[in-house]
This record gives sequence, C-alpha cells and structure tokens, in this order.
Amino acid sequence: MKSRSLMLLFLVFVFVSSIWAQGFQETGKLEWIVKDRGFSRSFMEAYIDTLFIIDEGAELEVQETDELRVIVGIDVEGRASLENIYAKGRSGVLNKLVKPVLDSMDSSMVAAIQSRRYTWDYLSAVDVGGGRGEVINVFEERSNKQVRDAFWWTHRRVDISVFPRMFIRVNPNFAFATEFGRQDLGFPAAASRTLNLGLATEVLKFYATLPATYFNLTSSSNAPLEGTYGGVLKFDSPNFGGSLSFQDMNFRGSQDTTLFLNPSNMVYNPSSGQFYYSFTSRIGSLPDQPGFVPIGSLRLQIGFTYMQYSYGKVVDENNGVGAFSQLDRSEPLESMFGLFRAEYASDMNERFFNRVKLAGQLNIGLNGFGGFDFTTSYTVTEWFGVNLNMTYFWSPMTFNYTDPETGNSDTYDWEPGFFIVPSIALYF
Repeated sequence: MKSRSLMLLFLVFVFVSSIWAQGFQETGKLEWIVKDRGFSRSFMEAYIDTLFIIDEGAELEVQETDELRVIVGIDVEGRASLENIYAKGRSGVLNKLVKPVLDSMDSSMVAAIQSRRYTWDYLSAVDVGGGRGEVINVFEERSNKQVRDAFWWTHRRVDISVFPRMFIRVNPNFAFATEFGRQDLGFPAAASRTLNLGLATEVLKFYATLPATYFNLTSSSNAPLEGTYGGVLKFDSPNFGGSLSFQDMNFRGSQDTTLFLNPSNMVYNPSSGQFYYSFTSRIGSLPDQPGFVPIGSLRLQIGFTYMQYSYGKVVDENNGVGAFSQLDRSEPLESMFGLFRAEYASDMNERFFNRVKLAGQLNIGLNGFGGFDFTTSYTVTEWFGVNLNMTYFWSPMTFNYTDPETGNSDTYDWEPGFFIVPSIALYF
C-alpha cells in the first residue's frame, strides 16, 4: 500500500509540475569571455575607429588590449540577439561598449563576435536554452558545458529523462530534482533501491535519500544495493567533480522492511566519497563527411571511489518488521574502486536538442568486485525521447560473519547481477 501511494504521489507530482512549467517563458542569456586575443584586438580596433568617426572628441575609456565579455539574449522563440559587450582593462574596471557605436560598426564584425568561432570560455551559467538559437560552439576545442548538461543538468524547464531522473527548473540556475539509484557510484535506477530528492544547480546537488524500488526487466538481478535514509552532496566543475554521501539503517527504526528491502540479506552503503578529473574534446564527423559518429562532444572522467558496504539482517523479525543488525562491513581496501566514465552528446541540431546521448562507466574494485554501466538515449523530437540503461556486476562480494543465532562462522556472497531499465524522456 505504501509503495503504491509513493508511486501515485510521484506521478501526480510529475503531472502538476509539467503543467506548471508550461507557464514559463523560455528566455535567458548567454555570457562568455573572448579568449582569442587576436580577434579581441581587431574587434576593439574597429570599435575605436567607429567611435572617433562618430565623435572625434570622444573620451576613450577602452583600449585595444582589453578583454571582451559578451552577453547575448535568448528570446521566447529561441532567437539570439546581442545585448551588451563589456571591455575589461588591466585595472579590472568594466566599461560597457556604447550601443550606437556597435550599431554603426561593420555588421560582419558584430556577427563574428556572436558566432563564437574563436577561443572562448563561459563567464557565468548558461540560462535556459543552453545554446539555443544561432549562438553555438563550433570550435573543435570544446567547452564541457553541452555534454555535461546532457547528463548532470538539463537544457529544459522540465526534464523527465535519463537514468531515470526528473528536473524542474525554478529559475535558470536552480532546480528541484529527483533521481533513482546511485548512478555516480555505478548503481543506477533498479540497481540501487534509493530515491534521491532535493535541489540541484549547475555545480552542486543536495539530496535526501529514501528507500524506494524501480522497475527492472531482468529476473536474475534479485540483490540490488539496498537503500535507506541519508543524504548526498555532489559537485561538478569543468575539470573536477565528486560526491559525498551517507546512509544509516538505524534511521529506519523497526519499520516494515518487505516493501523495499530484503530482510534476510541486506547490503547497503553506509558512506562513500568520490573524486574525478574530467576533460572534453570533439569527436565525430559532419553530415557531409564519412563517419558513423555524428559530430559532438566527448567527456572523459578518471578518478576513484571509496564506497563502503555493510551486510546484515533484520533481527527479531516478525513479518519483515524489526531492527537492522550489522554482521560484516567491507574493509578499507575492499571499499576502494577505480572510476572511468565516458559521456558523449551529439551537437544540438536545428531544433535545439541533442539527438544522441551515450554514457559508459566502469568501476573496478581492488578485490575484484566491480561493474559496468551503460546508458543510451535517443531524442525523437524536441519533447520526447527513449532511453535504455544496462548494468552488470561481474563478480560477487563475499561477507564473513558469525551467525548470531548459532554462533557458527558463515559467509554470504552478494551478487547484484544484471539490470536492464528502459524508460522514456519527456521535455517541456
């Protein structure tokens, strides 16, 4: 009954949020710094020449060597228009370039600064649209923004999408979020009986964890990682990211365990920590060039995970009701894992969405235990897509313990198995 109530509440939450999000105007801004010093200098020279043509006695507050900061607005229809350009001198003072002068400049020069066909970097978080309109990154030298948004964040107001997950953006840099499982640790969706509820930004995620189950196609995977009450903090920057988390079965008290847990053999994650380094590059070929992979961005993550496992049972069990008793816990070396993850997102097309998204993650433990996780997503239209997630653990983790009832030594081989989770994606 509780399981059905939770699912019904979740579906109502999705429906109401989707209707509510339709009232938003998808407006926003793109802000970046011009890193190409040659282009920046030529633009400033053209600006200064135009300024003196308009007013020979104008007071010059900018120089050719100033760093340019560009702000482009995105309207409701996704069209881009130049809003402001600032010049930052060596003193750190920002001077706004005069709009009448910009309007009088060669239109090709103004169009060139909007095109970003030069080295650039983000000045601040991209607003809703994240590359919509004519402002796109055409460089082979890529920002991590587009591919990271496809997996960590979202371009949309409401994203019911990969892993599965749901994001509802309250404003350009803040969202309410839900995610099933612990995908960052290699236990996505059905592989972990955990529901994460909380807040997300472009850099940080704060989650409270709850026990919950998710649909799985295979019948052989009968030992997922158990979930209970706890918390998660994640962070992701252009080059570094990681997470910290904790869960405690004692928070559950003596509740009925049969809805979400296996009272006879329970394995859960009391604490974890993760750190990785990432970098992004261009791969693929243009439509008019030979090749099987569409042009897009590939992000690689290399790091390590400390993930502790606790094994136990429900004692004084009465139809699944009782307190958790820990029997064994993984040693520090058994809790260390190497992490390798690759994420690919094809470039946004003319309708402003990534057609193809792929991600693979490998977690290898020092004791041989580990798993591989693969996710693929295909966006059919700007509002609908299909996803498939597959996770496989290739060897068991062995727990050694003393049976509290008999006093005899015993072992338990925990084998999570194989998980297949299909889902659909809805965007608003």
